[in-house]
Amino acid sequence: MTWHIYGHDWAVKLLRAHAGGDKLRHAYLLVGPQGVGRRSLALRFAQALNCPKPIAPGQPCMTCRTCRQTAAMQLPDLSVISADGEGSTIKVEQIRELGRTLSLTPYEARTRFALLLNFDSATISAQNALLKTLEEAPPHVVLVLTALTTDTLLSTIVSRCEVLRLRPLAPEALADLLVSRWSLVPENARLLAHLSSGRVGEALRLYEDPQ
Repeated sequence: MTWHIYGHDWAVKLLRAHAGGDKLRHAYLLVGPQGVGRRSLALRFAQALNCPKPIAPGQPCMTCRTCRQTAAMQLPDLSVISADGEGSTIKVEQIRELGRTLSLTPYEARTRFALLLNFDSATISAQNALLKTLEEAPPHVVLVLTALTTDTLLSTIVSRCEVLRLRPLAPEALADLLVSRWSLVPENARLLAHLSSGRVGEALRLYEDPQ
C-alpha cells in the first residue's frame, strides 16, 4: 500500500497511522522548500481521513468521488486558504471566514479539512486570528498548514501543531526515482534532479514545462 508520495516515507507512515487510528491531532504544520511535496502530502492526508471506503486504515482508495474531489481541491468539506498572488499575504478576513466555515458540521465527509498554503505569508493579525481556531477547534476539524520555514510564524502557532519537516532527496536518489517511476532518460533525470536540488515536485514541474 502506498500514498504515491515519494521521499517522505516516515511522514506518510506517521500521517497514515494518525488517519487510521486514535492519534489524530487537530493541527499539523508541514515545513519545507517549495516543490518538496507539502501540498501533495496534505491532500493525501485529507483523502485518508475522508475516504468512505478505505482499502485499509489510513489508506484511501484514491478512486472514489471523495478522493477525486479532494485531489482536485473541490470537496465541499475541504477549505483551501492561500494568498491572492505572489507577494500577497494571507489576511485576517480570510481566517475569520475560515473560522465560520469550520464551526459548521461536515457536509458529507468525516472531517472538515482546512489546508492553509504557505502560511508563513500570513499577516500577524491573521496568525493571531487562527490561534482562536487552533485553541478551540471542533472535534470534526483538522487543519494542515504549510510553510517554507517556521521563522515568521508565531511560536504559539507552531507549538499547537504537529510539525513535520520535509527535506529534499539526495540528487542521485531523485534521479533514480525519475527513471524508475516516470521512465525519464537517465541523463535528463540526473539534470532535473540537480536543477531541482532533490525536490520531486520541482523536478516534475521542470520536466513538464521545459521553458
